[in-house]
Amino acid sequence: MRGFRKYKKRRKAGVTLMELLVGMAISTVVLGGSISIFLMGSNTAANGTGRLLINRDIRNFTNEMIENARYSDYFKTYTSYTDRTEQNDGASGDFLVLVHRDINDSDKISRIIGYYRWTQGDGEEGPVLMFDDEYNPSSSSDLDTLLPATSSYGQHHEVIELSNGLSDGKLFYNFYDRSIVVRGEIIHDGKVGEQVTNTYNFTISPRG
Repeated sequence: MRGFRKYKKRRKAGVTLMELLVGMAISTVVLGGSISIFLMGSNTAANGTGRLLINRDIRNFTNEMIENARYSDYFKTYTSYTDRTEQNDGASGDFLVLVHRDINDSDKISRIIGYYRWTQGDGEEGPVLMFDDEYNPSSSSDLDTLLPATSSYGQHHEVIELSNGLSDGKLFYNFYDRSIVVRGEIIHDGKVGEQVTNTYNFTISPRG
């Protein structure tokens, strides 16, 4: 008689609960690492973009103010756009006005350029806005009567997205009634939940 061959039963292919749990754990670790790397890259990119924007804003703001001050004849600083209390030598304010006289009649005003911080209260951050008003013919009115109405607060062209004042909480420091020291901090959104900042400090002087 032929002998019978014995065959071992092959185990049916399948995944045990333990193998499934181990696989899920490994997948979780890999996924978590990938997310962390992605967030780190995103945060780095956001911070880099924020700093580029800050440097651009500082450069544009500085060049613009120096140019406008160079051709103005004198300036006035006030506490704020809505508080027109004049700030003289050694005092700081959040509202600066550069005044151009008529070249043919120095008693008349031909142009005024104003910069101010638009905030909800003292010490708070806010954008820097500006206006540029020309008069043709030139005006013999007092400067205070030529300034835009306080009701137009916040309705002008934005030159800085967000800024803090660093001169006693204000942006413009009156230096001997001859120059203005502009001291502030520019703020841009950086990584999630944080902001990127940089300070600027420069002096402008009207020709008059």
